[in-house]
Amino acid sequence: MRISLPLQLIAVIIGVIFFGSLCSTYTIDVCYTFSRIFKEFLAFLLPFIVFSFVLGGILSFKKNAPIVLLILIGAIFCSNALVALFSYAVVTNFLPFISCTGGEIGLPMYDEIIPLFTVQLPQLVRSEHAMIAAVILGLFFSIVQSTIVEQSVHRLKEFLATVLNYTVIPLLPFYVLGFLLKIRHEGAFLPLMQHYGSAVVLLIALQTLCLILYYWVASGFSATRALGAVNVAVPSYLTAFSTMSSTATVPVSVETAVRNIGNRPLAQMAMPIMANVHLLGDSIGVPVLALTTTLLFQGCLPTLPVFLEFLLYFCTSMFAVSGIPGGAIIVMIPVLKSMLGFTPEMISIITALYLLLDSFGTAANVMGDGALVIMVNKLLKRLKILA
Repeated sequence: MRISLPLQLIAVIIGVIFFGSLCSTYTIDVCYTFSRIFKEFLAFLLPFIVFSFVLGGILSFKKNAPIVLLILIGAIFCSNALVALFSYAVVTNFLPFISCTGGEIGLPMYDEIIPLFTVQLPQLVRSEHAMIAAVILGLFFSIVQSTIVEQSVHRLKEFLATVLNYTVIPLLPFYVLGFLLKIRHEGAFLPLMQHYGSAVVLLIALQTLCLILYYWVASGFSATRALGAVNVAVPSYLTAFSTMSSTATVPVSVETAVRNIGNRPLAQMAMPIMANVHLLGDSIGVPVLALTTTLLFQGCLPTLPVFLEFLLYFCTSMFAVSGIPGGAIIVMIPVLKSMLGFTPEMISIITALYLLLDSFGTAANVMGDGALVIMVNKLLKRLKILA
C-alpha cells in the first residue's frame, strides 16, 4: 500500500521531533548531504520547470493571456497590501499586552552540521529570469500563435512532469529529513522564543488566522469546503516549512492547486509566479517584527500615514525579492532605516529574527498561494474568461 505524501512528511517531522536526538552527528551529516545534493539537483531543474509551466499555462489562455496575467498580478499586490495592513491593525492593538525583552540573540553552541561533500551543478539560468522570459514569450505567442511552439512546450512539460512524478516527489520525504535533522540538532528556535517569545506567538497566530480566513473566503464562506481545500494543500505547507524554499515547493504546490481548482493550465502558470512574489507570510512577518522592534527600541509606533508609506514601498519591493534567500528583509533594510529609523543594532536583530522564523514564513507564503489561486480561478470564471 502506497502511503500518501502528507502522511510521509508528517511521519518524518514526528520522527525527527521524538527520535532525532538518537541520531549520531555522522548520521545527520549523511542525511544532510543527501538533502544538499537533492536541493542542488532541484535548483538545476527548477528554472526549466518554471519556464515550461508558466509558458504552457499562458499559451493555453490564447488571446485572454494578458488579462489573466493582469488579474493575477493585481490580486497578488492587493493580497500583500491587505495582509500587511491587517497586521498593523492587530499589532497596534495587541502590542501593549506583549512583553518583549531586548538583548543579543545568542545561539546555543552545537556542532555545526555540514555536508560530507558537495555537488555543484551549473546554474544555467535563475528561476526568476526563467519566469520573466516565460511571461514575455507567453504574451507574444498568445497573440502571434504558433503550433510548433505550443507542441514543443507541451513536450517539454510532459518530460518534466515525468521527472517530477518519478524522481522528485518520491524523494521529497528524504530531502526534508536532512534539513529537519540539521535544524533540530542546531536548536535555532529556543533562543528566539526567549527574547521575542510573545511577539513570535502573535506572528504565527496571525499567519494561521489569515490562512484560515483566506481559505474560508476562497471556499465561498463554507467551513466544510475550506477544510477540504486546506487538507489538499497541507503537503505544500509541510514541504515549504521543512525546506524553507517557496520555489523548491513549486512541484508540490502545483499539484495541490490542480486538485483544488481543477484547472491545470492556471495552476501551472500561477503557482510559480506566486511562489516568487505573493508573500503572505512575509507580509505578516516583516511588519510584526518591524513594529515590535520599533516599540522596543524607540518606545512608540509609527503613525498610520507613515506605515501606509512604508507599506507602499514594502508591496513594491516584494516583486524584487524573488530568488534571494531572506530576500524580503534584505530588500527592506534601506526602507527600515530611512522610514522607521532603524539603527544597525535593530537591523541585526530583526534580520536574525526573520531568518530564524523563515520556515513559518515560507510555509505561510506557499499555503497562501494555494488559497489565492482558488480566488483568482473563481474570479476568472465569473468574468467568463475561463469556462
